[in-house]
Order: sequence, then C-alpha cells, then structure tokens
Amino acid sequence: MKKYIIMDVDTGVDDSMAIMLAAAQEDIEILALTCTFGNNDVSVTTRNTRKIAEFLGIQAPVAMGAVRPVIEEPLDYSGGLGPMIHGMDGLGNVGDRLPEPTVPLSEYCAADLMAEAIENAPEKVTIVATGPLTNVAAFLLSRPDLINKVEQIALMGGAAFSGNLSFSAEANVGHDPEAAAIVFSAPVPKAVFGLDATMGVYITDEEREKMAECGITGAFLKDCLQPYADTYRMLAGWPGAVLHDSLPVAWLIDESCVELHPAVITIELNGRHTRGETVCNFNSNLLDQANARIALSADREKIIGMHLDAVKKFR
Repeated sequence: MKKYIIMDVDTGVDDSMAIMLAAAQEDIEILALTCTFGNNDVSVTTRNTRKIAEFLGIQAPVAMGAVRPVIEEPLDYSGGLGPMIHGMDGLGNVGDRLPEPTVPLSEYCAADLMAEAIENAPEKVTIVATGPLTNVAAFLLSRPDLINKVEQIALMGGAAFSGNLSFSAEANVGHDPEAAAIVFSAPVPKAVFGLDATMGVYITDEEREKMAECGITGAFLKDCLQPYADTYRMLAGWPGAVLHDSLPVAWLIDESCVELHPAVITIELNGRHTRGETVCNFNSNLLDQANARIALSADREKIIGMHLDAVKKFR
C-alpha cells in the first residue's frame, strides 16, 4: 500500500540521504518538503532542499518555515560543529556542484503547506521530521481539525540515555524544546528515532565508494558525506558518517530494521542542566499511557543496504 509522506527537514548532509532514500521508493510518495532552521539558517536549508529535490527529480513543492525556536534566541551559525559536520554550505562543501534550483518556492509557509498537502491527500499522511520540530508544532496548533488525517509522526530526535547538544539533550529536540513538547503532547502516534539507535547507523568509506560507483548521484552524495565522516572520526573515532535522518524513512520501508519500544516521553523545559532532554519512562505500569514508541537500536547492515539499493535508481 502506498505511503504518503511530508518531509520536514533542515537539509544538511544526512537529510539529503534521507530524502534520496524516500524518493527512490515506488510505494512512498513525497507530498511536500518543508524546511526549518537547524543544521543551518532556514534560508540555507531551504536552498539546499530545493537543490537536492531538483537533483533527484522530486516534483513535490518546497516551502520555507521556521527561522528560529519558539522562545529561545535564533541559533548562531558562525561557528560550532555545524560547519564542521555539514560543511559551510550545508552540503559537505560540494553544494556548488548542483545548479541553482529553477522550480519556484511554494507560496505557502511550511505549516500551511503541510496543512494543504494533508487536507488534499488521498489517504492519511505520515510526517517525517528530521530537524527541530518548530514547523510541526505550528501545524498541530494551527490546524487541529486535520490531526485525524495524520497517520503518525516519524521523527529523528531525542535520546533515551544520552545527548549531543548537551550531556542529556539531543540537538533537534534541544534546539526548540517548547516545539518538541507541543508535538509530544499531541494526540498523534509518534515513532521516535533518537541517538540510541541512529549512532549505530554509520556508512563506512568503503560503502561510500560503492555508492559513488552507481553514478553521478552516488558520487555527489559520497563527497557530500566527507566532512561528516571526517568529523565523526576525529571527535569520536567513529568508523563512518552517521546517517541519523535516514532512520524514520528506513523504518517506513521495512519496520524490521529497528525495534520500537513504547514509552511515556516528556520534554524537560526547565532543568538547568537538562533542558531539552527527552525523558523516557519505560515503566511497565505506565505503558497504557505511552505517547510514543522509541528505537533503541537498529540494523546497520540492512539500512545501509537500503541506501545502496536506492542510489542505483538515480543517474
């Protein structure tokens, strides 16, 4: 059965891989691509999304969304790990290989494009969110009448036992905790793919070379991932670039690639050292109140195999 999805992204490098993986599937239709701040300023992530969409031949409209978190100050992109991981252009410093996009940006903002796509979809829609959850929260607040047309929210974010923005907070949740709190309190099924699972899904240099052998698309993505791989190797001795954002898409393709555990998940908003933490309660006595399912591990080989199969479908 065909799955209809909206991808809410902050394109970067791993978002690009997730978009490619989704676009290659015959039984997945991307209805819209909505863009948020996160890996870079929203103007950059929107331009990158349009470039990747055009490169892959995706016909779905692209809309610009949130420029900043709900409450906190806008992020500073002049330093930090962002340029190291994603490159100064957000596409591994090779984004200039792709032509400037010619398809015009949607006249809608991100939340309104989500609403329009969901309202007109032939079936319920899955929102795949791979950046801060600001756009998704705006949609849920502005169009509660459409919540029953959302199949689920499959999101890359959070962590049960660790963080990367801080000791306990993962970046996508931590960059806008209030938006995440809105999403996790919404009466919509949620599948959560956090650091506990995503950190194990890395692509090695040898696997990137196999991807490059598949043609122009694979060669671009292989080079796009280079700063990502270098940074993970330098900071943590990791054997490859971690494909965080691909996990929600991989799960939609084959649910056996991860195991989801029911949990009561709340977002810490006030902790001095824990703001932005996804507090996961796995207590069996509370599971009748579970508001999400979260992945704690993933099948790396199966998911990397999906990517290698997917990239062969492009030039």
